Amino acid sequence: MNTKKKFAVSLAALAVTTGAAFAAAHAPNGLETQKQELSHAVVVKSVTAAADGWVVIHAMKDGKPVVPASIGHTYVKAGTTENVYVPLTGPYEGDKVIAMLHVDDGKMGVYEFGISGVANDKPVIVDGKPVVKPIAIEE
Repeated sequence: MNTKKKFAVSLAALAVTTGAAFAAAHAPNGLETQKQELSHAVVVKSVTAAADGWVVIHAMKDGKPVVPASIGHTYVKAGTTENVYVPLTGPYEGDKVIAMLHVDDGKMGVYEFGISGVANDKPVIVDGKPVVKPIAIEE
């Protein structure tokens, strides 16, 4: 392969790789949920994250999420992930819980936001509000 062809192939490969990384880094943050039965886990139908982070499940009390405590969380990579399974580790009351998107900005791969500290792994904020979606629970 001549030098011009090698350069063109290398440039094309770089463009594809860079384009995929750019798309993941600039994906809109969002969550899609659906009504479901609750046992020991919930499934978030779709998660779109601009950066690696966490899907965190919070109990609800008086119509508001109970924070910083959570009742479950799982790690997600940047981009869009379908059917994200989140095991629950705590109790909830009522017919709804909240899914919330958090960043992974402390010790990578370790969820650190909670009662013992809120300096790392904070909620993702878009237009001044955290990215959240309620999950209705069927009895």
